[in-house]
Amino acid sequence: MDKPWSFNHKTKKAFTVISPIDINRPEYQTQVENSVEKTLCCWLCTSGPISITSFTDRRGYCPGESIAISAEFDNHSSRTVIPYATLYQTQAFFASGKSRIRRTKLTVLTGLPIAPGTRGSWDSQLLKIPAVSPSIVNCCVMKVDYYVKVALHIPGAYNLSLHLPVIIGTVPYRRAHPYSFTQSHFYRETHAQFVDMSFLPLPPPYRETLTPPPPFEDPPTYVESVGGAVNLNDDEDDDDEPGSNMGDLTYTPMYTYVYNYRPPPLPHSTHNSEMGLPLSTHGKVTKCKLLNIYPWLSVDGS
Repeated sequence: MDKPWSFNHKTKKAFTVISPIDINRPEYQTQVENSVEKTLCCWLCTSGPISITSFTDRRGYCPGESIAISAEFDNHSSRTVIPYATLYQTQAFFASGKSRIRRTKLTVLTGLPIAPGTRGSWDSQLLKIPAVSPSIVNCCVMKVDYYVKVALHIPGAYNLSLHLPVIIGTVPYRRAHPYSFTQSHFYRETHAQFVDMSFLPLPPPYRETLTPPPPFEDPPTYVESVGGAVNLNDDEDDDDEPGSNMGDLTYTPMYTYVYNYRPPPLPHSTHNSEMGLPLSTHGKVTKCKLLNIYPWLSVDGS
């Protein structure tokens, strides 16, 4: 507001930019796989290989859901290694030929140590997704990506890691409710009337459809972003007189969130056999906590 012979008053209002993504589309229901291997060298001595083979149950998720991670860790070295998985968010901004990229560590999943010459495996261990913004993949000025880093912490050497890219959407996963006409109320009523009769029953009354679509689950709720409130002040506001900025200059983004998420049945038991993954849970995950629980994970790649 321009006030002659006085200080101008101004205010700001933030808004959220998202890209609607329905994770129930077929392209988001496919598994994401990757594998990596390395050997440790010390002067002329070379250890046995250390390898990771991992995959997720699907590619698309919503905040509040959990990423089911299956993995196999082979440790043929002489060192004890510790497996862990981390969910990362990458934000990229583009303007005037320049770019700025910011990466944030969200949640961490860690497992039991794997002794030298042994093997460990994860069987659908769950990595919780907090309240974060959806992926933005179709914008030319900003981009938001997510990936799961599955790694082995190797004492005295660079960590071995691989990336599993995932999509965070806005429409939660819907379970497929199989419908059978023989289990319907209409079928049971008709069958009970004619089960003891020798003649054929009359044709059923006309209906628009005998196989209604599966019902949808409850709509998602909205919760505050895991990052909390942000301040709307910028460098230009530092030159303004105190009190010239009116209104609340904090903003808390709200994102869709799924409560009481139950992972769907995983059809990858056959897939495990094809990859050579045992169905046992040796080396299973024992903890899943937020960032800053494991200080030795704070340095990437070391």
